[in-house]
Amino acid sequence: MRSPLTFALGLLALGALAFDAAAAPLADEASFTIEIQGRTAPATTLLEAWSALSRQARVNWPFAYVGAERADASAHQVQRRLLAELDGLAMQARLQRQPALASGLDAWSRALDGRTLARIPGRVDPSWLMAHPRQMPALADLDRLGWCETPNWVEVWTPQGVTRLDWHPGMTTETLLEALPEAARAQSERLALIDPRGGIRRLGMAAWNRESTTLVPGSRVVLQLPMNEVSARWVDASLPDFLATRLPGDTCHTFTPDAASGSTTATD
Repeated sequence: MRSPLTFALGLLALGALAFDAAAAPLADEASFTIEIQGRTAPATTLLEAWSALSRQARVNWPFAYVGAERADASAHQVQRRLLAELDGLAMQARLQRQPALASGLDAWSRALDGRTLARIPGRVDPSWLMAHPRQMPALADLDRLGWCETPNWVEVWTPQGVTRLDWHPGMTTETLLEALPEAARAQSERLALIDPRGGIRRLGMAAWNRESTTLVPGSRVVLQLPMNEVSARWVDASLPDFLATRLPGDTCHTFTPDAASGSTTATD
């Protein structure tokens, strides 16, 4: 049976998450604590950490994320193999006298190069966590949490390179494809759509299998490579998974929690 203290903690955490806190400047040193009858206690769950953080700033929940060093290491391994495979595919494209494709693959490599903060794909907003408590990440296993400001772009990876188009209401994968040069999309039959929470959908885009869905700001779209090599199929399968681990925007606010002491450090 729960103790009165545990019950009070739960009620307070849920109550604090029922509304958005007013925006406020974030201190360099913040504390993830919850208040109980005039006393404070360190946050011990992700829900409690979000509750404490939302009292200091207006969290952009659709673009909220968490991260961990173990996930960073795994993503970095995939990144290194992607760079190696793309280098080999670009060389093959040059040998096959496809300079535009080779240049596009080089652009993919440049966009992937460099090590940036990663996130664990999936929803981590309070409403989802309360509905799925068994899938809530343990706060002690996380190295960061935060959110990004809503971007104004949709990013597209085509065989001719990487570009960003301005997002607008009503934008779909079909209108996105129509806005691209025909040479950038003509030879691809499928695409992968990565939403800002890291979800992945694979859709047809050729005349015989075309599907369309609505796009939200911060979406990333990867067109299938027009190559038959085994390595090209691996890139088609693995690049969307890697992009799902990227932060869902350019302007982000990241904090490192210390589950033991209940303190956090701003890293944005």
